[in-house]
Amino acid sequence: MMKSSIVFSSQPRSVAVGDFNNDHQIDMVVANSGTDTIGIFLSQDDGTFTNQQIYPTGFNSNPHSLAINHFNNDNYLDIAVANYGTNNIGIFLGNKNGTFSNQKIFSLNSSRPFFITIGDFNNDNKMDIIVANYGTNTIGILLGNDNGSFQDQITYSTGYDSLPYALVVGDFNKDKQLDIAVANYGTDNIGIFLGYGNGSFTNQKTYTTTLNSNPSSMAIGDLNNDNYLDIIVANSGTGNIGIFLGYEDGTFSTQNTFSISFNCRPHYINVGYFDQDNQLDVVVVDSENDQVHILLQYDNGTFATITTYDAISGSSPFFVAVTNHNNDNQSDIAIVNYGTNDVLVFSKYFIKPSTRQRNYRIGQDSRPSSIVTFNFNNDDQPDLLVNNFNDDNLLILTGNNDGTFEQTIAYSTGSKSAPKCLCIGDLNNDNRMDIISANFGSDSVGILLAQDNGTFSNVTTYFVGLGSTPFSVAVGDFNNDNRLDIVTANYGFGGFSILLGHGNGTFSNAMTYFTDII
Repeated sequence: MMKSSIVFSSQPRSVAVGDFNNDHQIDMVVANSGTDTIGIFLSQDDGTFTNQQIYPTGFNSNPHSLAINHFNNDNYLDIAVANYGTNNIGIFLGNKNGTFSNQKIFSLNSSRPFFITIGDFNNDNKMDIIVANYGTNTIGILLGNDNGSFQDQITYSTGYDSLPYALVVGDFNKDKQLDIAVANYGTDNIGIFLGYGNGSFTNQKTYTTTLNSNPSSMAIGDLNNDNYLDIIVANSGTGNIGIFLGYEDGTFSTQNTFSISFNCRPHYINVGYFDQDNQLDVVVVDSENDQVHILLQYDNGTFATITTYDAISGSSPFFVAVTNHNNDNQSDIAIVNYGTNDVLVFSKYFIKPSTRQRNYRIGQDSRPSSIVTFNFNNDDQPDLLVNNFNDDNLLILTGNNDGTFEQTIAYSTGSKSAPKCLCIGDLNNDNRMDIISANFGSDSVGILLAQDNGTFSNVTTYFVGLGSTPFSVAVGDFNNDNRLDIVTANYGFGGFSILLGHGNGTFSNAMTYFTDII
């Protein structure tokens, strides 16, 4: 077993990836807030990683956030880190071999930088830095000099006790200059700073998100197809969604709020076209209240009054997938109900009062927690693949042409395997999708190879490690040999494991990388 440790109590806060040594392999950097360091893991040709290279960020620096870009124009990626504890930005300039210079710091006084991102704010083709200063209620702009150094911070107030939490950057007024939006957690508003293109900005213009809303994140997009960016906000305090429509001058409408419920937290959100009007709609799964919420968009970017579907009490809807089950070119949704052990499917007609939802029973106390959609039997109809955690098996529901499904054969994943997560991929290069399960109970992954007739082989298991309890699984070509490999996230002893594929459906022993030493 190979390990690449961070250190005990490293408390990794954030991670970013990039090719640090220009070998066409993806490397990784981690901000270790507990040990006041960043750690570099270089990827190797065989899919493994080097041991961590540690770079100190300073005593009690508590690094919070990372950004990667080219700061000195030498074609090697550099790293910027927001050091919340020591009130500065740290710059690590990259060398050609994947090593980095010692940290050069740029003081932000008593700012408590919480979030960092990058943009060219003065159009000089040099990367600049923007930070959300949680401690001084400001945003700070550091203009780049193209040699890895930065000018002193220029700050713009976000308001007394605003506690800026997150940032997004975009051109809100179509003048080809970057503008800034900030989520002010403490004062329940978002702030807009329009850029002049010379590195300076207007004073903040705020838009309320209502009392005690505590906006903690946001996204931008053209919701109403007018070619102007709009803002959608997650209001964590009031449990609703806020929409701000953008105008051509960089101003925004007042917030249109769409309440979910007072105690709701949107555990999973997805988007799709649900009502045949070519407008993007929103679906929210509310596991605390056993409900599914649909927000249908009008032509002007507003949403209809929320439509709520009460699931069975105690169903705890866990995950939602958007797909087209019945080939009608309309979005359908499939929901895994963790509490009642079933999959709930809505067709396009779910928005009409006469609609009846269809439940598919998949076992008594089976505890499904993962769902995959694919056409497994080559009949041009999407099928459903579901895991049964308590029953030690997985189940395929074959799709009919009318949006309904038929339960077919169950496949064992092994005694006491407790499969937690599923994924699919062509593991033996026969142009058929095979199944991979993360077996939480047996510390293994299971492989079921697809057969000619649409069925699957018996499971073949690969041991991950004693006490690993793999929680999630994915596939990818990690060593560039054109063969799919497997990676698991290990809940039990932390870190991840990689099993390199041979291209014939078999795999090497697991190689494990720890993120903690216990």
